[in-house]
Amino acid sequence: MKRQWLSAVLIGAMMATSVPAFAAENTGETTPEAPTLPFTDVAESDWFYDPVVYAYDTGIMTGTSATEFAPNVTMTRAMIASVLYRLEGSPAMSEGNLGYPYEDVEGDAWYAMPVYWARESGVMAGYSDSTFGPNDPITREQLAAILMNYAAYKGYDVSARADLSHYSDADSISSWANDVLLWAVAEGLLTGVTDDTIAPQAHATRAQVAAILQRFLSE
Repeated sequence: MKRQWLSAVLIGAMMATSVPAFAAENTGETTPEAPTLPFTDVAESDWFYDPVVYAYDTGIMTGTSATEFAPNVTMTRAMIASVLYRLEGSPAMSEGNLGYPYEDVEGDAWYAMPVYWARESGVMAGYSDSTFGPNDPITREQLAAILMNYAAYKGYDVSARADLSHYSDADSISSWANDVLLWAVAEGLLTGVTDDTIAPQAHATRAQVAAILQRFLSE
């Protein structure tokens, strides 16, 4: 899939809004290093350091506070909707419809606009016509489905399929999720949590999602 341009657009947009015009001139001065992460819970020795740097620098993920990224906190459905909404440039939606038709999404919630966009775009659906479950933890198979929906929404080729027969827990994959996991594994987005387990029902942490998004956007 051709997704490199998305990363370039995100990074380019940030540079365009944060670098003064005179910075492009040859002043003879050394280009300053990229700013360090503000998060006290992310160290350079952590396996997720580079993915978090990528997610933070491109603006697709923010911290849970000014100084915390919360890498081991489980990603929620509202969080992933917000990430993809930002990835799309946070398009304006009709504020009169925010929260509709979900009874568990208040119109003034921080995730109301992203959830509305996700439903309208077909990237995410609710559990039912009236329930979205914004604060529910996202599972690995749910994440695979959402990313496949997003890839299809962007017009990417989603025909790749992998062989999951070597995973001893493949029979625990939900019937609706089998095809999306075949795709996610084939694309290298999801890998086994061990050599022979895929853990489809396990919750995805914010650090794991940062790593998966880095792979998704860097292909």
